[in-house]
This record gives sequence, structure tokens and C-alpha cells, in this order.
Amino acid sequence: MPRSAPHSRPALVVLALAALAFSNVPLRAQVAWAPVASGFPRTASERSGFAAHTRHLEMWDYLRALRGATTEMRLGSYGMSWEGRELPYAIFSRPLVSEPWEAWALGRPVVVLAANVHGGERTFREGLLILMRDLATPGTAANALLDEVTIVVAPQLNPDGFEASAQGQRGNAWGIDLNRDYVKLEDPAIASLVGNIVAEWRPHVFVDGHNGGSRPYNLNYQCPSHYDTMRELTLICDDEIFPAIDAKLAGEGYRSWYYTGGDEEEWRVGGFQARIGRNYVGFANAIGMLFEAPTQDAEEGARAGYLAYLTVLEFVAQNADRVMGLVDRAREETVAMGAEPRGEVAVMMEYGAEDYPVDYLLMRGGGRGGNGAAGDTIRVTGARLMKKPVPTRFRPRPWAYILPRDAVDAVAMLRRHSITVERLEAPARVEVDAYTIADVSYEQAYNHAAAMRVEVGEVLTLERDFPVGTYVVPTAQPLGRLVAHMLEPETDDNVIYWNTMDAWVPRPGGSRAGGGGLPNADREPTVPVSGPPLVPIYKLMRPTGLTSAIVE
Repeated sequence: MPRSAPHSRPALVVLALAALAFSNVPLRAQVAWAPVASGFPRTASERSGFAAHTRHLEMWDYLRALRGATTEMRLGSYGMSWEGRELPYAIFSRPLVSEPWEAWALGRPVVVLAANVHGGERTFREGLLILMRDLATPGTAANALLDEVTIVVAPQLNPDGFEASAQGQRGNAWGIDLNRDYVKLEDPAIASLVGNIVAEWRPHVFVDGHNGGSRPYNLNYQCPSHYDTMRELTLICDDEIFPAIDAKLAGEGYRSWYYTGGDEEEWRVGGFQARIGRNYVGFANAIGMLFEAPTQDAEEGARAGYLAYLTVLEFVAQNADRVMGLVDRAREETVAMGAEPRGEVAVMMEYGAEDYPVDYLLMRGGGRGGNGAAGDTIRVTGARLMKKPVPTRFRPRPWAYILPRDAVDAVAMLRRHSITVERLEAPARVEVDAYTIADVSYEQAYNHAAAMRVEVGEVLTLERDFPVGTYVVPTAQPLGRLVAHMLEPETDDNVIYWNTMDAWVPRPGGSRAGGGGLPNADREPTVPVSGPPLVPIYKLMRPTGLTSAIVE
């Protein structure tokens, strides 16, 4: 789709895309897959003519057969789902590697391709399985990329949701939305993905395939959209990768544009919360990318996903030094911002309109997700793209956060992300900033019935004694952006919000709850506290020598 001036593109490409995108003539001819080489398997979906999806065990049979046909793939499991299903991953590279340090030693980008985090969203997973075969097949365009990029594929993030019914369900077996669990990490499948793939391999790019978005597009996309992720990680998507996807898809008669939908005045995108996969990857200082498959023919959808995944790999291979340099800079800046603390943390934000107008298509009567009767496709020009992160409240970045020694659940949550946490081995008296508590309330947050919302009052600077065992979390670490987001009490993804410190948060009125902290829970007798109630997370604003050791 054509964009305005900030997104520079060759004139002929723009004109070709515009002519394609705004035509009401059917766009697609027969899907053109490459021939399957002798000895290489087909997916169950391919064998059915894309009338059915490849089930979990059928996928494993396909992956094992694929491994047996190639010497350029490794196959393993990075964890187990809640119901005990193995979570597969495959590595493709030349020379073949099996450990992250081997991939780093090659000096090449690492790309993770994933799909099916929502159990019923299967379209792009089928295209990804086919791409895996082409990555393993000598002589294909995909296979040639193995000299330039290390590729890790996790083709099914939520097998329990997939197998819950014939159509699958969005959440896991317990109904938990796994694409809202990247901060909590309460589900073993996402905890294993973050711990064993994202934290171990430290990819430069992570692509996550879903079903959703708006017709008449065959693919919708979006990159990190929170203010506190490095903006350049999103701009390289907007300015370069997404236009490349547009051109690749247009070459076969497909359309692509931003997730999620709009009207004749503005186009609105997906959420900015850190708990969402693409944003979480941005907080981890990498390019996190969402693909969505609007309702369409199953084979055409699989092909659109295949082409988009392939385009990302081609772009990274052609721009390897720049992609790695951008991610390295994000990591270095994160550490530097914490080492001599500078800048502010956006604890609240909203979307505003980007600084440039955009053109796009709308389908009357068949909008988001393809619901409703099919209608006419209309062209919208000069509209607003509601994607710009606009912070509405900042807090200064500290050198470290200090948590009470009782906060073991909060620390466990931090450690699941491989965040460095230290523990005092000698008492310390230090000057800290402390937030007073004006109010405590509870709200529904996906599967959580009573996520805790703290309203901050006055900010105090005071001297405070901290005993042995107190936790210290420095911000000068590669995940420092995530540290600040999880430990600032006003964000919507902090450790207090996700109920890891309910028993330690004082309530206004001069008492501390002794029970679980839920609104109607049975409580132990309350304990009086002196002075205004304080959030039990303190901010050490200046570099300070402390006798502490890393929590292993």
C-alpha cells in the first residue's frame, strides 16, 4: 500500500502497488508453490488440498521426516505445554549449529519465526511449515539464505489450544491468552519460549504469525509500538521491511497493510502493552513483528504468510550488518541509560496519529476478521494512522530498584526473564525515592479477576535501612527497559499489577493486609504502619556501592 513521504519507495513500485491495491478486479491466480523435491515430505494440510490443518502429531511426523531428508536442519523440543505436548523447534544454518554461542560466532543475524500462539489461528502456521521444507531443500531461494542467517523456527506455540476442539480455541487448555503472557510467564509454553528461545538465542528479529486483521488484505503486520522500546526498531519495519513485504505479496496478487482495522477517517492498530509478543521482543531490544491473516482461502492465506516470512529472511540477509548494528545499539543504549541513570520511563501512554497521512482500503460490510457479508472495496486517502506512541506520564529512571526480601514471587517472575537480580549480603542504609500510595484498586485483566492497580501519590526522598536478603535489581543490564517497566508500579505490566506482592502492599488508611490482598479474601489481622503507606519497591537513583551477590 502506498504511504506518504516519510516512507520513501521507488516511484515505479509505488505506482504498481497503487494500481494493484485499489483495483476491484480479483487479484489472485492459482497459488504457485515450488515443486516438492524427491524424498521431502508434504504437510498433512497440503495432502488434503488445504481442506484441513496439520494436527499437532501430524506436524511432528512431518518435522521428523523433514529432518531425515536434510543435513541442514536440527530438530528439538524447547519445552512442554500445560497438557504435556512437546513444543518443537528447528534450527537452519550453514554451517549447521545447535547452540546459541555457535550462531553468534558466525557473526550473522539470528531470526526466530513462530506461529499459532492462539490455538485456533492456524493459517500462517501452514505456510511456515512449507517454508521450513524450502529452507531444508537445496537449490531453493530459501535454502540459499542459510549462508547469511541463522533461523530458528517454533511452528506451534500453543498446541493445547490447537487441539482443544476441531476449530481450536484462542487460549491454552485453561483459557489463558498466551499472547498476553509474555510478562507474567505463568503458562509453561510461553515461559519455555521466553526462557529457552528468546533469552537463550537473543534473536535480532522475532516474527509471530496469527489469524486476524481486516479484509481485503491477505496479511496485516505491526512491529513494537510502546514508547519505551527503541523507536528505530519499529521504523526499520515501517520504512523498509513492510514495503518489501508489500512488494513481494503484490507480485503474486496479494495485499498487505497494518494490523488491525479502521474507517474512512483513521486506521487503528493493535495494543501497546509489553505483555504482547511483538512489544515484549521490543523491550528485549530486538525487532518483534506481528503477522495477521484476515479471513481468506486457506491455501492463499498460507501462501501469503509464506511470502511474508520469506521476505523478512531475505531483508535480514541483505541488510545483515545494519540489522545487527541496530539491535546491538539498542542493547548498548539500554545498559548505558541505567549505568549513569538518565532519561525517563513512560509508565502510561496512548496512541496518537502519525505525522503523515496514509491511504488504505476498506471493505464495506466485511471488515475486521471478515465478519459479515462481503461488500465493496473502497479507497480511503489522506487518513490518520493511529499508531504513534504518546506518553502521558513519565517517571525518572533509577540506577536500581530495591525490593523487600519477602518479594520472592516478584523476583521469581523477574528471573523467568533472565533478568539479573542481586541480594544484599550486608545491611545497607541508602537514600531512595519512594512512592506513597493514594489508592489501591482491582480490575479484570484477561484471565486475572483482580489484577492490582496502585495509584501513586507523593514521591518522597528518604534514608532507609535495608536488611540482609533485600533484593536489588540494577537497570544497567541488557533487559533494563523491561526491568523499569516491570518495577514501576504505575505500568500495566508490573509485578504488583500481576499479584506477586499483594501481601506486601499497604492500603491507604494506615494498615497492611496480612492475607492475599484480593477484594473479598479472608485476611489475617491488619498490622499498623507509621507514616504514609509506601509502595514496597524503592528507587536507588545514584550509583551506589553495595555488598550484594547475584541471585542464581
